[in-house]
Amino acid sequence: MDPELTTPTYYKHTDFGGVSQLIVDTYGVPKYKEANPALFTTVTFPFLFAVMFGDVMHGAMLLAVALWVLASGPSNPAYPGRYFLLLMGIFATYTGVIYNDYASIPLYLFGDSCYQYTAGHAKPTIPDPGCVYPVGIDPSWYLGTSELTVLNSIKMKIAVIFGVAQMTIGVLLKGMNALYFRQWLDFFFEFIPQILVLECLFGYMDYLIIMKWLTDWSDRESGAPSVVATVIDMALNNGE
Repeated sequence: MDPELTTPTYYKHTDFGGVSQLIVDTYGVPKYKEANPALFTTVTFPFLFAVMFGDVMHGAMLLAVALWVLASGPSNPAYPGRYFLLLMGIFATYTGVIYNDYASIPLYLFGDSCYQYTAGHAKPTIPDPGCVYPVGIDPSWYLGTSELTVLNSIKMKIAVIFGVAQMTIGVLLKGMNALYFRQWLDFFFEFIPQILVLECLFGYMDYLIIMKWLTDWSDRESGAPSVVATVIDMALNNGE
């Protein structure tokens, strides 16, 4: 075969993964025998959509539409994407429960709040330090004046953690492709530097976020370090 010719790529679409394959193909069709990221996109795309779109009401509406498309059969123009819509609806409803968000209204699905909210306070006051809301964000945070600061911080950090995880999967697939095709220059001078920078900088940032969450900062909130400032200092001070 002429080395200048490219072997065509053929993927047999399935009902479940057909949409994710189309999404991947819009950015570039995987080469012959390359690892196909559509397998991960089938789950990661609907879930990351839900992380941004987490709301019980809107998620339930999307889930109802997906179930209607499933029930309507092939005559429905949206029928090929039925499973993709179904996953998006399920994940969006789930993240809405975690966010305790129903059209920007807090939910008390799992009992009363652990906090006693007083109008005008910057944050709720907690009577029992050992009290933890069973599932999701405590609904009283939606009533405090620091609502946007707290909730946006939580959602942003969750998005960063999942985003770094997704990028790690993509870089690892690139390394696997380089190994399979014996492209040693790509492996040692692209994959290795990319994975090191990604994990040493942004992976470490995820570690800092999780450790900050797991640390009790009660009565010493001013001592809590800034994750963003720490990572910027690392980059500017050669990792120190």
